Amino acid sequence: MYLRLVVGTILLGIGMLLSGCNGARESEEVAYIVAIGIDKAEQEGIIKVTYQIAKPNVEGSKGEGEKDTVLITNSAVSIAESLNLLNSTTSLTPSMSHVKVLVVGQELARRGLADMWGSLKRYREYRGSMFVLVARGTARDFLEANKPSFNISASKYFETMLDSGVETGYYLRTSFHQFYIRLKSNSAQSYATLVDISTLSGKGEIATPKVPGGKIDGYVAGDIPLQGGNPIEFAGTAIFNGDKMVGILSTTETRMLAMLLGDYTHGFLTVEDPLDPKYFLNVLMRLGSAPKIKVTLEDGHPVIHVKMLLEGEITNLPSGINYEQTPYLNLLEKQVNTVLQQEMLNMIQHTQELKSDVAGFGYYLRPSFTNYQEYLKYPWHEQYGQAIVNVTINTKVRRTGLMIRTYPVK
Repeated sequence: MYLRLVVGTILLGIGMLLSGCNGARESEEVAYIVAIGIDKAEQEGIIKVTYQIAKPNVEGSKGEGEKDTVLITNSAVSIAESLNLLNSTTSLTPSMSHVKVLVVGQELARRGLADMWGSLKRYREYRGSMFVLVARGTARDFLEANKPSFNISASKYFETMLDSGVETGYYLRTSFHQFYIRLKSNSAQSYATLVDISTLSGKGEIATPKVPGGKIDGYVAGDIPLQGGNPIEFAGTAIFNGDKMVGILSTTETRMLAMLLGDYTHGFLTVEDPLDPKYFLNVLMRLGSAPKIKVTLEDGHPVIHVKMLLEGEITNLPSGINYEQTPYLNLLEKQVNTVLQQEMLNMIQHTQELKSDVAGFGYYLRPSFTNYQEYLKYPWHEQYGQAIVNVTINTKVRRTGLMIRTYPVK
């Protein structure tokens, strides 16, 4: 009887220790942070950190004219110290486990991110799945200007916006983990989604003009001709050399990057009608297979070979020419090949000028070396700018939409 009593007491004590309820908090006691913005402060060595905090009683059920979040900004020498200051000035306990996006101001991104990236990766509450954005202005202004047109929470808005980028390839989503891995890689450079605030004037500024035979100009966030709706824009890509931002890719350039990465799902392409240039042709494009990339060394100099298979579906033929049938179909495919090949070469050349291998060609160079240590001695990031690039695009129009023959308008 005495032994049973002792064993029962021990088991009861163990059960109480393992219950895990001593750290529980009510949702009204926690400040759930959905976005973090980081900017360079006026004082050297200081950063400004902005926290977008969800209101527990409003998140997901916002009323008309009512904001579901609040913004709090403080200045500190590090993100960890900024979090201490936030904890000291709010009645709620901050929680980073629900952060959707990390927004970095352009000025800070150009200065370098190495000093703060390590602490973000090491602390357990910062998730590797949060997305990295670069604001052309300041992160604080971007978060403050965000006014979703539809009645959705701020966290859901960021999630759906970054998911929709996959539909066009005009901007790429990059998780914090992906960004950090490339910072440490000798084979590729980091990139992030570019964002900015629109004036909503309906006027835009072209970043990259259309190529011969093409009909689409490239834009970057903040310069898209837009009127009405949410003023913030997701468009283009911020590219890095090491931990420093060195340039921007436009929407058309970003689409080419998405194809090289194998992340392009589908999107509309508009080209000139090869038989009647005053008209245009619309084709819905998708990757037919993963891009075939090979990087070799010839006399010590890198040569990049890219072969890409694309599948298309005709969506509009304003000229009335029967491009559904041979030989007109071959002309259409050739026109698409010519436009995409030139856009691809222009994008790669742009990244070569900036010495930023965001496409990850360095990964395909590794088999040219006998071991990894030998590869590390090769200055790939320096040699990338001198690489010779060969691009071959092969487009197959598989479908003609809901019409099998086109007749001109009488």
